[in-house]
Amino acid sequence: MSTPARIVLLPGRDASARRRHPWVLSGAVARVEGEPADGDLVRVLASDGEVLGHGHFAPASQLRVRLLEFGKESRGEALVAERLRAAREAHPLLAGTNALRLVNAEGDGLPGLVVDRFDDVLVVRAGSMAWLRRSDAVGQVLRDLTNARVGLARPDVAALRREGAQAEPRTLWGEPPSEPVLVRERGREYFADVAHGQKTGFYLDQREARDLVQALAAGKRVLDLFSYTGGMAVAALQGGAVHVALVDSSADALALAQRNLVHAGARERAEIVEADGFEFARKQARGFELAIADPPPLARRKADVQRAARAYKDMLLHLLRHAPPGGRVLAFSCSHHVGPDLFRKIAFGAALDAGRDARITAELGAPPDHPVSLYHPEGHYLTGLLLELAP
Repeated sequence: MSTPARIVLLPGRDASARRRHPWVLSGAVARVEGEPADGDLVRVLASDGEVLGHGHFAPASQLRVRLLEFGKESRGEALVAERLRAAREAHPLLAGTNALRLVNAEGDGLPGLVVDRFDDVLVVRAGSMAWLRRSDAVGQVLRDLTNARVGLARPDVAALRREGAQAEPRTLWGEPPSEPVLVRERGREYFADVAHGQKTGFYLDQREARDLVQALAAGKRVLDLFSYTGGMAVAALQGGAVHVALVDSSADALALAQRNLVHAGARERAEIVEADGFEFARKQARGFELAIADPPPLARRKADVQRAARAYKDMLLHLLRHAPPGGRVLAFSCSHHVGPDLFRKIAFGAALDAGRDARITAELGAPPDHPVSLYHPEGHYLTGLLLELAP
């Protein structure tokens, strides 16, 4: 076996790797010894020659190396198979569903790789050239491990573009489903378009939020902003909501939402609106005792934070202003750049400007199948606040 290429860091730029953070940024690299290809396994060294760890090389990315192991020794490619075999099918906090995340990138020690399971279909999402190169090998391990009928590769196009790479979805094994897959989740059922829907086809990270919505919805008029395929709406209707308005700008997502509503036997209690969620919040969000707002990522980069904060505040201002006494607003940020502290400050400013007395009665994050590494706080991307207005 050939010796891996060496990535030597600048003096004083090794603290992050010593703290076991999995990202080596381009600005920390002094030189590359050898000629590693995009996605190769490389060795990372401090300026004095100490081996700090081993990871995947990305020559065109700001994340120059994604570290998989720390210290002098490396298990090489065998490490990937070992960590894939730790898939969490039997996790005690994940009962009652046939859809869950098996691999959560840095949270599972495999930076850049996500694997979701929907019944007997696995979706493999590669966020780097390293995982594109290893997709077939990853698929073989997963097939043997899970006995899933189908494996789909759905690359993270945006992440790959940042590395100067591109890839198309393809089938790793089996016959791709011609219809959406039926997801069963704690008594709820949804159709998920795993072949063409956003990301891997369904927001598995909002499972506990759907539980909360179902528990709060009895007798309520509910607004589901940025509803996508109706996950929150179905939960609300199953919890006894008298009426739910689903608002999304995607006609395709709303078509699948309608199918989910019909499947749940609740279409007559739902109103489907194709519109921009922010505009709807400003002009039409009146009369709802429970308003849910789960917009797409607004701060993909640190430079986006100020603009995102303004958008979140404007949305919350109008939802709080229009909510009746005793009403509730369940709002989310899905970017680590707008984390819990900042999102609470945004909610405070919105409530103050709305002139409403509001309190936080619950805070939410991602569920146990989306673990966050203690060494990688950026993995905490989902923040939810349940705001309750004074009666």
